[in-house]
Amino acid sequence: MHLMERCWVYCYIPKQGDCGADVCAMCDDPSVRIRVCRSWGMLVRILVSRGFLESVERNTLSQRPGWRVNAAKVDCYADSVMLMSDHSVFPQGISEGAPCISVEIKPKCGFLPSSSFITDENTIKKNVTRFKMHQVLKLQQLKVAVSYRLTYSFSKEILSFNQLIQQLSEYDPLDLFSGSKDQIHEALKALIATPQNNLRVFLNGSLIYGDLGGMKFVEIEAFEDHLKSFIHEENGMHTRRFVHLVGEAILKLGVLDRLLEVQKLDKIDIEGAIHAYYDIVSQPCKLCRNSGENQQFGKYSSLHSIPVDESLKIVRDYLIAATAKDCSLMISFRPREDDHPESHYRTIYLDSTKQRFDVKAFFIDLDMKPLNKMEVYYELDQKIVNCYKQKLKLERGAANKGTIEGYEAGN
Repeated sequence: MHLMERCWVYCYIPKQGDCGADVCAMCDDPSVRIRVCRSWGMLVRILVSRGFLESVERNTLSQRPGWRVNAAKVDCYADSVMLMSDHSVFPQGISEGAPCISVEIKPKCGFLPSSSFITDENTIKKNVTRFKMHQVLKLQQLKVAVSYRLTYSFSKEILSFNQLIQQLSEYDPLDLFSGSKDQIHEALKALIATPQNNLRVFLNGSLIYGDLGGMKFVEIEAFEDHLKSFIHEENGMHTRRFVHLVGEAILKLGVLDRLLEVQKLDKIDIEGAIHAYYDIVSQPCKLCRNSGENQQFGKYSSLHSIPVDESLKIVRDYLIAATAKDCSLMISFRPREDDHPESHYRTIYLDSTKQRFDVKAFFIDLDMKPLNKMEVYYELDQKIVNCYKQKLKLERGAANKGTIEGYEAGN
């Protein structure tokens, strides 16, 4: 098989004993395993040489976003990989002549937590989505980077971990997961307006829309032009019809309902799961140790008194849910002519253009979150919440002066 054949990509697997493999083995819920396997598609494990992996790294370097190059390098010392389909195209590739358009969406967390283990100071988490709060932190980090005129190499290092943004997105994950056609359309329009790292569109496997930051008008016009060969509509209406097509697929396939079910395995939030983590790694709980006379932390004693297998389940479920909150959904469409033979794929009918499309959907980026990053996840969670609370505090102060410039100046 040719190294870069269109319909296949190479996915690296952890070596025996890595935290990712251990956590994956802990997933004993058959319903979760079945959903993940069906959504991922066919996987084939193959043995590879170092020279082969070095060739893969060279051939894919120019196709990867700059901030990803340093963030996730190819492990050229791995002895095996998983071979999986390229979900941005149909298995027949582009040989049949019909264009294939795929949309990659990173939905993020589709519910608000209600855990009793969330501290009183952080109850904002129960009312504001994690995505919206994280946007504020990312924007602040960019302002800090610019104000201090960081060197390119250091800025690139920050980008690789935080994917800094240039403007706040209006996207609300709750809309996308709502099951309401109108709200799903609003979510998709917001993603198109500010795609950041949450939306990409591919035509025959090549990226045509989506990047960090908002899109310029000329790029949106180019996107409209790309859609003309795919959606039969008047000029200026192609993007709107594309939103309707993707929304119809989300509703008909029900993929986000299943994803949300897995996300909700996180029942007690990171503020509860971190306590279970310290127990399973047999370390003193740093949070309880540093709590001093804070009576709030008394409620965490119940977590430290449960059997270790229950602690293990809490952490396992949290990590599985974290993967589901950070994965991407790839939905691919191919126009169908009425005289074509019966398709093996589900079909979507777009009433506004009287067109039928073959459709398939898969989840990607399902790498298990490592156990040894639990403290990192907790610290990031606190940083996100504290930054958002600081923004609200500055806005209230600025509002009293009749301006909202206080937050801008404060950063």
